[in-house]
Amino acid sequence: MTNTNTSLITVLPEWSLIKVTGQDAGAFLQNLLTNNILNLSIGHQHLSGFCSPKGRLLATFWVSHPEEHAYFLWISRDISHEFTKKLTMYRLRSKLEITQLDEQFSIFGHISTSSFETSKDVFCDLPPVLYEDVQYYRRLVAHSSGQVDEDIQDQNLWSLLEVHSGIPRISEITKDLFVPQMINFESIGGVDFQKGCYPGQEIVARSQYLGSIKRRLKLAYLDVETNTPFSVRPGMEVFSENDPEQPCGVVVLSSFNISNHRYYCQIELKISETSSHLYFLINPSKQSSYIHIFEPPYPLITI
Repeated sequence: MTNTNTSLITVLPEWSLIKVTGQDAGAFLQNLLTNNILNLSIGHQHLSGFCSPKGRLLATFWVSHPEEHAYFLWISRDISHEFTKKLTMYRLRSKLEITQLDEQFSIFGHISTSSFETSKDVFCDLPPVLYEDVQYYRRLVAHSSGQVDEDIQDQNLWSLLEVHSGIPRISEITKDLFVPQMINFESIGGVDFQKGCYPGQEIVARSQYLGSIKRRLKLAYLDVETNTPFSVRPGMEVFSENDPEQPCGVVVLSSFNISNHRYYCQIELKISETSSHLYFLINPSKQSSYIHIFEPPYPLITI
């Protein structure tokens, strides 16, 4: 499915935007998030997350920093309201404002085969993705109206690129399932092990330094028959023929390529089962065809 467009815009209804502004905004987020907010330069962005006290990710998001004392959190829409409320609970006497922007803005994805120029829009640049031998640049853009200069395209290419990036995005069905390393979050710049404390920090650090991670995020594809009613969705469990009674993995993100009837997905998986015969359960008595595993496009960091 090679896309010949050099530039396209697609609406992203599953994304949302939270704004945190004020004199204490940086210090406030620094005490809560997995990445080092105070090291984020104006005009830049990075990946970050918020963990439960048990070190499990309740949310992941991109943080952009357009100006002093202002941060935008680009997050899955289905967890954005709950996360905004949670941030507000931690606010106490901090001098800042936390604003859910769903009613003011719609989120769009801009895809291009050339790098982007500086824009006056509220935006967040994501890492480029190599897909079918084409390098695609990606930008999240917030528009105050439903109209943009370019034609709105189908969002399928965006979702395929997101899956192939190997960068997970937590949603309602996958929240509180993963310690960051289980989905490679430390290897894609989402965790800073040198910063101060945040919720769950002790468990996240212990998992890293003791080398106790036995699960990782892998990429995968599954070929399906034409017009099959079966679909691959986040939260679906993965099974191995080595132990068909217990799931060994779970889908984090998925996307369907209609041109070759193939699902691509990110799967959090037991490392020991990477080379096993893996499948989904279509119903209690029927298995899917075998899932093919391949590696994400980055190395895992070691400490």
